[in-house]
Amino acid sequence: MATSGLAISPVDSRFHSLLGEVRLRMGKKEEADRLFRQAHLLSRTEIDALQHLMVRAIDTGDYAGAVGHIDVLLRRWPKRAGAWTSLLPRLLSDHGAYEAMVEPMREGAPWRGRILYALARQEEGLGIAYRLLLDLADSDHPPERSEIEAVSRGFIAAKRYEEAYRLFRFTLPPGEHDQGGFVYNASFQPASATSPFAWQYRNTRAAEISLTDEAPLAGATVRFLNAPARDIVLRQTLLLSPGRYRLLAKVDASNLRAPRSLYWRVGCLNPKRELLRLPVPEGSYRDQNFEASFVVDGCALQQIGLATDVISESWQNRYSGQVRFHSLRIEKEDLAEAER
Repeated sequence: MATSGLAISPVDSRFHSLLGEVRLRMGKKEEADRLFRQAHLLSRTEIDALQHLMVRAIDTGDYAGAVGHIDVLLRRWPKRAGAWTSLLPRLLSDHGAYEAMVEPMREGAPWRGRILYALARQEEGLGIAYRLLLDLADSDHPPERSEIEAVSRGFIAAKRYEEAYRLFRFTLPPGEHDQGGFVYNASFQPASATSPFAWQYRNTRAAEISLTDEAPLAGATVRFLNAPARDIVLRQTLLLSPGRYRLLAKVDASNLRAPRSLYWRVGCLNPKRELLRLPVPEGSYRDQNFEASFVVDGCALQQIGLATDVISESWQNRYSGQVRFHSLRIEKEDLAEAER
């Protein structure tokens, strides 16, 4: 078919590529290379020729050429990237290839995110993605939060938690570096960070959540919508070393009704187990301080989040009223005792 098609339409690049595939499967690599190159001469965007020439360039050490083919592939065929992205760690481990790749990324190449997402899905690509993000940080097109988050989640999935946290800290916007601590952004200021190590929150049909730094409303306000509060999304991933800690919360409440309890929960993510519950009482009150101690042991990664004991969405368990958390801090208990 490919031969007859080529005879009918010798300037159709697709027939050259198809015949190249046939010759490649027959073990005739030199003839296949010639056909793919001819297809590429006829059409610079012919996908099969591009993919073959990219792989061939990597095999022969022509890394700059490989990056050039990748640039065309991702601009013309962005949804077909999965077929060859497993080659990226091998390609970018070469200094010349890395420099050839990072240059267009610094200029805001439209395919930058796809490269980072592909590297983040491969454990051997995580270190390269980390380096790329740091190199992009001082460019005219710094990393987007979604790109940083994708690589952070890749490190977490690979259980490389310290690298995930370092990436989060190193890529914070300049105005947010001073919000560090065991709990990042302990005063719930509006921030641009979207990492798992920053506050993750969203509205649900049970509660509306807002963050503000305007006094006297500063903090995280949770307004319950007279519905069963099974899912409340206000949480943050933590990286606490083994030791004793104290969780401290400064809270206001207005007509808070929580029939199946409301509490801050600190839990171990790997392995999954609960470390602490800090109850939030019902009623109305202002500037109340609540605290509790807990121990981290044999737990590499933790999460803190607002939770309830609602299991089924029974309307007998309707939550109403409002609670505002002005701050939520974690202190190392031995250090806190020494300062008192």
